[in-house]
Amino acid sequence: MALVCLAIVGKDNEPLYLRDFPLPNSTRNNLNAPLTGNDHDSNDNVSNAQPNDDMKQKYDDPFGFFTESMPKNTGESHSSSLRNQFICHAALDRFYELTGPNSGNRWRTPGATGSEAMWVGLLCPVEELRVYGYLTNTNIKFMAVIEDNDEAGTQLQLREAELKTLFASLHELYVEYTLNPFTKIKAKIVSRRFDESVRKSINAFNGVYTLNWM
Repeated sequence: MALVCLAIVGKDNEPLYLRDFPLPNSTRNNLNAPLTGNDHDSNDNVSNAQPNDDMKQKYDDPFGFFTESMPKNTGESHSSSLRNQFICHAALDRFYELTGPNSGNRWRTPGATGSEAMWVGLLCPVEELRVYGYLTNTNIKFMAVIEDNDEAGTQLQLREAELKTLFASLHELYVEYTLNPFTKIKAKIVSRRFDESVRKSINAFNGVYTLNWM
């Protein structure tokens, strides 16, 4: 199991953070090149008519995330393939089914406390991927798209336990970010420190180690 995409969605389903984490030598990297809202297929054979901005927004940015109004210094914080955007968008429906007002909190493990009580678990499988969810007490949704190569499922419980720990760590990073007096609540997360901390946590989960040269 390896985390290939992370989405953080606000209480009112406003997108706060969306980023891919390509794996080294993964065959999916070339198929799912990240989009930043300005990337379009140059080999499109539809017609010579140029799509308007609304059409580009609809098909290249289903999450409504990569808009021209975003700050120029967002960096890698908001970079995700079109496929992963659609997967996260679709997983939100399942998230609502499991945790919405009509769910009766059946998703929550009886007697669970702390981060265990926020673990939603598997939302849906999509081909070789699995989408997992985590819901905070303030209804902030964390979704992780996991590439699952363990067909036998021998490591599933162990890796899910590690994923719970990762979600809890990401939650702590988010809380730390919101405690900054300059943070805009319900706005997209723009912080190099947050982004770098998330990257290190997910690389550790994926077993990817990088050298930081002085």
